[in-house]
Amino acid sequence: MKISTNSAENFRYLIPQKIFNEITEKAKEEIPYIIHGWIFADRKENFGIVSKFIMNPDLRKTKVHTKPRSWMRYKKSKIINMRKFKQELGVDIAWQFHTHPSGNEKLHNIDKRILKYLSNGVMIIVVPEVPEKQQKPHLVGWYYDKRYTKKPIIEKMVFEIISD
Repeated sequence: MKISTNSAENFRYLIPQKIFNEITEKAKEEIPYIIHGWIFADRKENFGIVSKFIMNPDLRKTKVHTKPRSWMRYKKSKIINMRKFKQELGVDIAWQFHTHPSGNEKLHNIDKRILKYLSNGVMIIVVPEVPEKQQKPHLVGWYYDKRYTKKPIIEKMVFEIISD
């Protein structure tokens, strides 16, 4: 059995029903726009429990995926914000998220380019409910790591909804 300390493998991602409802409802309210935010979680032995989320005022909502205006500034801003949140909010984990109003939970080409530029990281996609399309709300994460391999490791992070 492969033991991996950094990957999504052998790690569970839990989100309380109330937070799941709030984040997917916010995504639904903003359709057709793609919105951005931060999800915070507390790390336990082999799982993380989402504790809260906030919207990201630095990124404007758009109807299509857009590449960062400055890749370097994007990376620097992400690192600074993650450190700030971990210190000020006392959280263990800070992930960026954005919505896919289309319902596609897969990484968009721009998402892949961002992760490739960062060389490792997590991207969370929030899919809003759209009843007329039978689109159910859900969250999926993508763990990406290209630091030690020629081909990137990309692992799906499935969020389990737990009662509050």
